[in-house]
Amino acid sequence: MDTSFVRFALATTPQAAEPAVAELRAIFSHAGFELEPIFARNYGALYDAVHLHEADVAWAPPLVARDLRRDGAADPCATVVRKGGAHYFSAIVGAGALDSPRDIQRFGWVSRLSAAGYLVPRGYLQSLGMSVDFREERFFHTHARSMDALAAGVVDAIATYAVRDRAGEAARVPHAFEGARVLATIGPIPGDVVVVSRTVAPGVGERVGEILRSATLGEKSALAALMGAQSFGAVPPDHLDAIGRWVAGSVFSRPRAVTADL
Repeated sequence: MDTSFVRFALATTPQAAEPAVAELRAIFSHAGFELEPIFARNYGALYDAVHLHEADVAWAPPLVARDLRRDGAADPCATVVRKGGAHYFSAIVGAGALDSPRDIQRFGWVSRLSAAGYLVPRGYLQSLGMSVDFREERFFHTHARSMDALAAGVVDAIATYAVRDRAGEAARVPHAFEGARVLATIGPIPGDVVVVSRTVAPGVGERVGEILRSATLGEKSALAALMGAQSFGAVPPDHLDAIGRWVAGSVFSRPRAVTADL
């Protein structure tokens, strides 16, 4: 790897990410790095981009980051801070007259590699004694597409992410449309991290982490609009281990800190 050149992978489209990529380019340019964006169509492709050495750095959801670290491909260098914290929530959101998760017939998920959009809410529903063999299930690959599908009536409910503005307040779904109804929130869940491939030159991973952690993002930042990021922080020692505990407990035990309106 050229130590002044970074291939940065994101699970989004060039059109959606154009302003955010420009912001990332500026952040890295000030530190003497040239950034090349790599656009992954879904979380599986994001994993492959790093694992197959097509990307040096990636913005990864916790489950993808955990798998990359487990498989010896990458290590986290920064957490994504949203609403002042490195954790977020999952939400089950319905529309129309839907009153309870038990009424769902058609479910929309993000991806099997999404913690908030699949793993955690699916485990939560199983913990209620519910069957998760819905009449119809679809995967939309991004949270935005999932919400669009719910708004269009393609599905009865979706699983997506939620945030909490302040400690003690209820989690909310910032990208929900008017009329959408939050049926349950589950969490907290370890948040997104930026990972660096183990194939990069010595010292580059540490430098990438320093660049991100020292970056200043404005309130109207393009990265905030696209990814909900307010800033980047240090990675807590057990951050990715916590998602492993969600995986282990997703079927057989009730998730922790559940807030639900059932």
